[in-house]
Amino acid sequence: MNTKRFSSRAAFLGVVVWLAACHGKHDANVDIRPVRTAVVGTGQYGNEVTYTGEVRARHESDLGFQVAGKLIARPAEVGASVLAGAVLAQLDPTDEKVAVDSAQSVVTAAQAELARATSEEASYRHLLERGLTTRTTFIQQQTATKTAKSRLQQAMADLDLRRRQLNYTTLRAGSAGVITRVSADVGAVLAQGQAVVTLAQPSELDVVFDVADTQVDTVRNAKSVSAALLSARDKPLVAYVREVSPSADPVTRTYRVKCTLPGQPPGWRLGLNTIVTLASGNAAHGIRIPATALYEKDRKSAVWIVKLDHTIELRPIEVARYDTDSVEIGSGLRAGERIVTAGVHKLLAGQEVRLLPDSSK
Repeated sequence: MNTKRFSSRAAFLGVVVWLAACHGKHDANVDIRPVRTAVVGTGQYGNEVTYTGEVRARHESDLGFQVAGKLIARPAEVGASVLAGAVLAQLDPTDEKVAVDSAQSVVTAAQAELARATSEEASYRHLLERGLTTRTTFIQQQTATKTAKSRLQQAMADLDLRRRQLNYTTLRAGSAGVITRVSADVGAVLAQGQAVVTLAQPSELDVVFDVADTQVDTVRNAKSVSAALLSARDKPLVAYVREVSPSADPVTRTYRVKCTLPGQPPGWRLGLNTIVTLASGNAAHGIRIPATALYEKDRKSAVWIVKLDHTIELRPIEVARYDTDSVEIGSGLRAGERIVTAGVHKLLAGQEVRLLPDSSK
């Protein structure tokens, strides 16, 4: 009976020792974490500034009526291509038609008056030749004829003006182009000259973007920029700076820049968004690391340094500049040091790590 109890206890202790050994091995494997790393190096790079722009026509005009009135039709829509002379909008012409009819009546009356005065002048001339009237009376009739002729000329000029104003109630395209903006809808009462549509001529294209006052001098000194469509950033073109606004926008405090595109590049259409890259020309030589290597602690930047014994330590650094996927290091790192580049917030100081096979590439 005692022998059986001893055998049972020995077996139980063996199981406990085996489980403890397995647990110890498991903990040892957990402590060594596989990580991706990179060796810090130096390189030369240029400072670049990126802006968001838009493709616009070099020649773009805001079109409006030369008379005031109520808008009753606007066939033009954004994006529509129009030919020269095409009707873009129409005002209510009722008042202008009344004015034309009134002016026409004045012309008709003036023509009748001139005809009567001319006929009487001829009669008085005949009487003067026969000595049946005085020269003073004849001269008075000549003056009446000249006055009638002057009134007719004035009436015809007024009729011409009224007809032009009637024509002004129809807004037509002065040249072929594309409607890029509509500024008024049917039913609106418009002032003289108020913009109704914007007509662009797409034969010459610009890239238009805004820059801050800290960069405007750099843009003014640049002859060209690199421009690419937002949907095709891998296919940049060279655009030439042709105009920089002399004053800042009163609201945004930015300066408008216009750059000319070469010819008509395929796929570049009015209204498309672009990425404009401007090189400052000031090349720098320093350390750049992946943005994923940064560890934030107490609002300060740091990186994990891999030591020779494959343990890690957290080292504070100063970041000189942030880019899209990398950062420029101001101080805290030396070329040749190995840093962790991924999963930095899952590590602990002094922890042993295992370098992944491709970590040094």
